Amino acid sequence: MAEELGWYRELIIDFKDGQRAVFEITRKPTGTHIPAVRNPAPWTKLGFQKCPCCPLPGDSGYCPAAISLQSTLDRLRHHMSTEVVTATAVDDAGRKETVTEPLQTVGGVLVQLAVFASECPIGRRVKPHLSGLSPFLSANDLIQQLTERIVAAGGDMDQFVKPLHEVFVYLLRRIVGGGEKTHEDAIPNSVVRIDAIAQALSFRARRLNEGLSEQLGWGRRKKLDTGLWNKFRGFFGG
Repeated sequence: MAEELGWYRELIIDFKDGQRAVFEITRKPTGTHIPAVRNPAPWTKLGFQKCPCCPLPGDSGYCPAAISLQSTLDRLRHHMSTEVVTATAVDDAGRKETVTEPLQTVGGVLVQLAVFASECPIGRRVKPHLSGLSPFLSANDLIQQLTERIVAAGGDMDQFVKPLHEVFVYLLRRIVGGGEKTHEDAIPNSVVRIDAIAQALSFRARRLNEGLSEQLGWGRRKKLDTGLWNKFRGFFGG
């Protein structure tokens, strides 16, 4: 693409059987997702499987990430995660980016929206570091970009990634334990995929703390490519 895709406002998923799912993504000027949900499901209530790390007070109201998921990913519950689809993201300027990937990979884009771009107080700390990145960025590249950006900003990797695994675990508990059948595995596997990325970031943070930060230097990419980075590429099949 000649220009970077901005915050995407529409995500279109075309299935091989001719079906099409169109997700209209409404955002605040800051990029925060504003989900359109008229009747929040019981599993979106804040007090149901609330993350132990969640700083939101009390148990009233609704989980921001869960509400976002209900408005988007919940529509994929009748599909298999391995189904190959064609997905197109469209930004406010009408620019498009299209990929053909398994549904769990595309569903992961909606999980990122729910956790990183909602009012979730844990996940939203990552949102500034996603600016300008493609919504379809590969797992390998997403890990690399987030690591470099967080470290460059002087952030503590542990503070960013340690609670994230907990968020994904409890989101999954909400989905599978909320009284609604998932039918197929597209929803849970989309969450699990993004959780795997969070865990990989956590592993990267531990390695940084063990004194391997030099391997993550922007001028020392060769060391990373021949060592630790290849382990990540292997883990995600890159």
